[in-house]
Amino acid sequence: MTIMKIIKFTALWCADCIVMRKTWVEISETFPQLEIEEYDFDEHEDVLKNYDVKKVPLTIFLDAEGNEVLRLEGMQNKKDLMEIIEQNLK
Repeated sequence: MTIMKIIKFTALWCADCIVMRKTWVEISETFPQLEIEEYDFDEHEDVLKNYDVKKVPLTIFLDAEGNEVLRLEGMQNKKDLMEIIEQNLK
């Protein structure tokens, strides 16, 4: 698996999403080459349907062709996210 893009689904009312916001800022600073997109659960219904998003937080990792290679539901810790990215980033 080679991660080319990360899509995050969040919401303003989601406590776990708010906690993870700092983690994602730090990750984006550590890996500036990563393309990270964020979509709000209440504002992007078309994207939610496209990725079959039922709850937040949700993080989807895509390969170079845009295929989903990993889906993480719920709150994730920084260490685990960094390991996934480091192991799979080219």
